[in-house]
Amino acid sequence: MITIAFIGFRKSGKTTLIRELLHVVKGRVAVIKRIHDYGQEFDVRGKDTWVFSREGAETVIGLAPDKTHILFNRPIELNKVINMISELAKPDYLMMEGFSDEVKDRSDVIKVILPRSIGEVEELTNGVKPPLIIYCGLCKCRLEGCVDSVNELINRILSYEAN
Repeated sequence: MITIAFIGFRKSGKTTLIRELLHVVKGRVAVIKRIHDYGQEFDVRGKDTWVFSREGAETVIGLAPDKTHILFNRPIELNKVINMISELAKPDYLMMEGFSDEVKDRSDVIKVILPRSIGEVEELTNGVKPPLIIYCGLCKCRLEGCVDSVNELINRILSYEAN
């Protein structure tokens, strides 16, 4: 299973990029969405979790501060959810929206950083251990090593799998 975390501030394009990838990656995909607000509903028309399930994700899980949407009426630690998805859904790809603090030290997670401006690059990458990819589709920073197309991002992700 290739595990990818999409990290960026609000409105940086995380959801949009995951939606694009759902249409082009080959294989089964699971998505875990970080939900920041208490009392948030799950699988409601127009919400990210609803969109992910309609656009190709075989498994969608929402982790909120007060519950885990699969539906457990209590929060569950991210590692336990990852292990559960790996065992039950057996996806080829696990895409996580958010979770920067939980994954920044993990070498088994590809971190895709989505800055909205060149000024956010350092803030979002500070303390994040490889593997990481800066996706400059929104900020167009064109820093060395950045990718700015979905195809280039997929190729970079697959190159990590080959190593």
